[in-house]
Amino acid sequence: MTTGDVSPTPPADGSGSPELGLPRKSVGSVSPEERDEIRLLFERRNGLAELARSLAGMGAEELDGSPLYERVVADMGRTATEFQQWWLRKADEHHWERREGGHWTIDFDTCEVFLEAP
Repeated sequence: MTTGDVSPTPPADGSGSPELGLPRKSVGSVSPEERDEIRLLFERRNGLAELARSLAGMGAEELDGSPLYERVVADMGRTATEFQQWWLRKADEHHWERREGGHWTIDFDTCEVFLEAP
């Protein structure tokens, strides 16, 4: 599963919210093509986060002004924006329910979308 947050800061792990204990409600589905779009963004976001963590272990002196690190950080920002915009765009297109403090998740196997919210 992956998540897209209704609030400004999406969950970092993308695994849904069982650990947060939020109720989950089915709000719709997406096409396999739409699912593939968000899966690509989800995997890219997670891969960039892992790369950034690895690079951060190098030390501040080595990273200071490093073109690779700066590129990874910039790409992380762009990808996070694209990820959030995808969820907001699809929510508008499919008329998914929204709630303050909630976020959507997708089951990649079924393409079903859920709202997890307090």
